[in-house]
Amino acid sequence: MIDHRPKKPGGPTGHSRRDFLRGSGVAAATAVLTGQAAMGLDEAQAAEGEPKVLAGTIQITLKVNGQDRSCSVEPRSTLLDTLRHRLDVTGPKRVCDRGTCGACTAIVDGDPIYSCTTLAVSCQGHTIETLESFDTGERGVPHAFHQNDALMCGYCTPGFVTACKAFLDKHPDASLEEIRKGIDGNICRCGTYIGVLAAAQAAAKAMKGA
Repeated sequence: MIDHRPKKPGGPTGHSRRDFLRGSGVAAATAVLTGQAAMGLDEAQAAEGEPKVLAGTIQITLKVNGQDRSCSVEPRSTLLDTLRHRLDVTGPKRVCDRGTCGACTAIVDGDPIYSCTTLAVSCQGHTIETLESFDTGERGVPHAFHQNDALMCGYCTPGFVTACKAFLDKHPDASLEEIRKGIDGNICRCGTYIGVLAAAQAAAKAMKGA
């Protein structure tokens, strides 16, 4: 899973509030002392051209499950909202709506992403896959989930199926521990992780024709 989640303050790669305040003070002082450098940066950005500002309603075309789909959206619309409410693609689910649970997982150019924190306009020109297009036969990930009881309430299931497929497509020979790490961007509130991991292993074997 491509991790869009913010790091926890004070964690291994995070910073404490004190560090933030100290850094802010240094940045403020530096800004005062380097006015000429800031002006130079502004000129450089201007030379590259101003970024295009999008507002109101715009027309976009997304390649979803092999088909070009066009719709009108606000520039701020997320991929999740666009798929569900504009294109009637309801596989990705809205659960946490803040990029932490993985229920909204979709695959963009082969990588699993949180569609609730991805702008739809940024996905133009890219390939989008959702579980509506997945093989439901005996070699498909959905079948493995069914056979291994890897679901309970079902809210997280579409995201897990999608994350598993994206991972196994790139890592067909992954070990159990590698699978565990590969889908750790998804959570299950019912605790069906044992079934999910068993399903992922079964799907890996099936996809290879074993």
